[in-house]
Amino acid sequence: MRKVVFLLKGDPFSWKAHEAFRVGMAIGINSEVSFILIKDGVYALTRWHPDRLDIYGFDKLLENIDYVNVKLYVEDASAEERGLKETDFVKEVSFISTEEIKELIKAAEVVFVW
Repeated sequence: MRKVVFLLKGDPFSWKAHEAFRVGMAIGINSEVSFILIKDGVYALTRWHPDRLDIYGFDKLLENIDYVNVKLYVEDASAEERGLKETDFVKEVSFISTEEIKELIKAAEVVFVW
C-alpha cells in the first residue's frame, strides 16, 4: 500500500485545512495516510467553535475518518508550545517527535504540505 504524508502546518481555520482533510481522507481509501499537524496546524483538531468564525468545521469529515487508512499525529513540541494536551483534541491523536516525523516523511512515497 502506498504511504502518503499530509503535513498541515498553516492556518487551521482556512479552506486549505478543510481541503487537506478532505483530500487526505479520499487518498486514505487506497493508501496509508499519516496526517501530521505541526506548528499552528495543531489547532485544527482542537475544540474550537467554527460557527463563531462563520466557517465549516471538520466534524462531518471526522465522522468518517475511522473508515479510511488515516492516522492522525500531532508534533509533541508544537502542542507543548501552545499548551495543548491530549484532552484538547476532538479526535484521538498520537503525539510524535520531530525525529519520528522525519522518519514518516522519509518512508513516504508522496508528501503533501499544507
